[in-house]
Amino acid sequence: MILTIHCSRFGAVTLLFLLLAGAEANARVAKVAAEPIPDALWAYMQGRSWRAELRCPGRDELVLLRVPYRDFDGNPQTGSLIVAKSVANAVAAAFQDIFDSGKFRIYRMSLIDEFDGDDARSMAANNTSAFNCRTTDRGAMSRHAYGMAVDINPVQNPYREGNLTEPEAGRAYDEPSERRRDVVGIIVDGDVVTRSFARRGWRWGGHWKRSVDYQHFSNDGH
Repeated sequence: MILTIHCSRFGAVTLLFLLLAGAEANARVAKVAAEPIPDALWAYMQGRSWRAELRCPGRDELVLLRVPYRDFDGNPQTGSLIVAKSVANAVAAAFQDIFDSGKFRIYRMSLIDEFDGDDARSMAANNTSAFNCRTTDRGAMSRHAYGMAVDINPVQNPYREGNLTEPEAGRAYDEPSERRRDVVGIIVDGDVVTRSFARRGWRWGGHWKRSVDYQHFSNDGH
């Protein structure tokens, strides 16, 4: 996918979001790879996933991952995630395990900047994402704000607290009886996704008590 960006300082800039040391080469080896955030992408992130008014990590604290995954039709794709440099190896290893297993499908994986940093829009689009320098509903800094959390297939793996389910389409999957292993893209306890992240010390929001966040994995369980 090629994304064309128009902004006042940089004019028309073409970002090759799927360029991973050559998209064709990456498709052949199907390995997660990391790279510094390109200048044009960093400019595009301003006011979207990176916000000057918050305590966002600096550019040198973040890294861009190119991640192979299988879409809902089972076709190999390459997605993009931004995560903290300190956890990049763990996230890369987890997604590599998931891809290599051939057992799990991901609907889409695009930087949340494509949704102007709007978490609700990203979830509604069933987008798998990571870094987004934002606060939670309670005003605290999200783990996503530090690049230390990942959300996977939000529709099949919604957030639920009381009568609230986000995204709305996730209501079809927010009851325990609806969370079956045969549902494409769903995360269940003990599957390849939870095991791959657990091996790296990451914890799953599906184990939370007061609320539950089936899409969410983080390095500290929050």
